[in-house]
Amino acid sequence: MSMFYRYDALSEILSVKAPLLMLDQLMVDPETMTAEGVKMVSFNEDIFNGHFPDYPVLPGMLQIAAMAQACRILFQKCSPGDGIPTVKALRRVKFRTPVTPGMVLRIHCAVHQKNDDGTVEFEIKNRVNNGDLASSGFITFTRRDETWFTPPPNLNPCPFLAEPPASVFNPLDILRYIPHRHPFMLIDKAYGLEDMNSAVGYKNITGCDPLVQATRPALYPAYLQIESGAQLGCATMLSQPQFHGLIGFFMSVDDAEFFRPVLPGEQLAIKAACEPKGTFGIATGHFMVGDATVARATIKFALVNAAAAKQ
Repeated sequence: MSMFYRYDALSEILSVKAPLLMLDQLMVDPETMTAEGVKMVSFNEDIFNGHFPDYPVLPGMLQIAAMAQACRILFQKCSPGDGIPTVKALRRVKFRTPVTPGMVLRIHCAVHQKNDDGTVEFEIKNRVNNGDLASSGFITFTRRDETWFTPPPNLNPCPFLAEPPASVFNPLDILRYIPHRHPFMLIDKAYGLEDMNSAVGYKNITGCDPLVQATRPALYPAYLQIESGAQLGCATMLSQPQFHGLIGFFMSVDDAEFFRPVLPGEQLAIKAACEPKGTFGIATGHFMVGDATVARATIKFALVNAAAAKQ
């Protein structure tokens, strides 16, 4: 029997609230192992103040949030069990049509594969307008016990930050290269942006951040970790003289895997290696808290003329 959830119920079940709850309604059908969600995209949402203010577009990472939230509820219904449902991996997530204010984002997710270890991979397709594909991809969910969310004691310093590159870029420096602003500017400091092979940056995770406050337990969600890496990668690419005047648009998350949560009181350090491919860029990110690896990811983005993007 299908189950219908409205916004308040979704917020309670997912332990997520604004500005990160990306579902307004959700219909789940356990028999067909599918779910259909709706996200109404409004210019009044605070996120548009900080994500390409001159060209408001729903962040790709928040489309992944919509995917993950729909899949999490479907996972609970189709594969009940003990533990907290958690995103384990992403693969072949592609962004195809910009999602802008006034659109309706329709999320369709289906069980793609159940694995012997209890994980489940879902295939998701997000559509807008008259069925145009906005984004698609695969998300794997697993279950974690409560101890997984306990900070490990006595971490050693992060090796990325032990001897960082000499050149330092504070937030105002970084804002010269990327169009992100509060509340979606997710890098606090960077080093060595001139070196596309080994740029380093970090994001301090604090309970005062409205994005962290939107989750319970309070944490820095997996999709925002990737966004921090993407901003570091874009800043690295766009700081190169040959790319001045361009902006970066997300194209894909080729693959990403998450190994432990990132919690308030921690510092998420990222090392990015970037490679230009004509009008595209590829960035590989290694994410650490202290000396513990928390995630790895490979992403692609398009390098677009800023003036043309506004048209």
